[in-house]
Amino acid sequence: MRTTKLLILLTTASLAFGMAAVKAAKPASDVPVTTSLADYDAAAQPYSVQSDGGGAYRNGVGGVVSILLANGYNGITWGDWRLDLLANPTLRTVGISFCDPARGTACPLNAVQPGDPGYTAPANPPWWGTDWQPVRAATKCSAHNRNMYAMKPGDRFPCVATFILPTVNGVFYELHLGYVNVLDPKPETQELQVTCSSSGTDGNCSDWFLDPIPVVNADGTTSPGQTRARLTKHVVGHGKTKPLVTNEGAFNLTFHIRVTRP
Repeated sequence: MRTTKLLILLTTASLAFGMAAVKAAKPASDVPVTTSLADYDAAAQPYSVQSDGGGAYRNGVGGVVSILLANGYNGITWGDWRLDLLANPTLRTVGISFCDPARGTACPLNAVQPGDPGYTAPANPPWWGTDWQPVRAATKCSAHNRNMYAMKPGDRFPCVATFILPTVNGVFYELHLGYVNVLDPKPETQELQVTCSSSGTDGNCSDWFLDPIPVVNADGTTSPGQTRARLTKHVVGHGKTKPLVTNEGAFNLTFHIRVTRP
């Protein structure tokens, strides 16, 4: 009897200790990073995703959130990048271009036209031309068990990404570069490429470039690519728990984004 009671006491104490340890454990914090957006390519053509001219986007400065997320898909820590300007939308913005010369826009055509690869719906963006808006941009590398933080110099892999525009009068738009939800496929879209340039003293990546996946030419050389993204319109309300989502066409995006620790 004494032995049984002792075992019960020991088991109870062990469980209590384990629960206390779990309770004491704190989730990892987001890692601050600095995000920089280039405005022009090597041929002096404007990128369709540009900066606001205010310099690098530094976490905690001017309302900017620029981080590697602590909690990603598949339990991966620091696997994904996020630039969030929606928290304080009056200070920093990002330029997004939706261009079609037939609409009177001066920037290079990027709206996917009928008959082009990836055409699924008429292009119907919230504006034509380039407009600077607070956005939330993020990669979703961890959805495919890829980890930006764990990359080594020279490593590269494709990642899903999104750009979310602010809500105006119950309506917001999203640009989808690839997709995660197989129940809601966007087969015409393309992912971006993440490349690790250098590592920090901890051996993990500290300098990344986010670009369209390069085009491999017939002679084996590569040329800068463009990423085909689907634009979706989300209408909040109408007595529904989820926004009404419609396909507003596809756009070929160009960009060059650098992310560094810190």
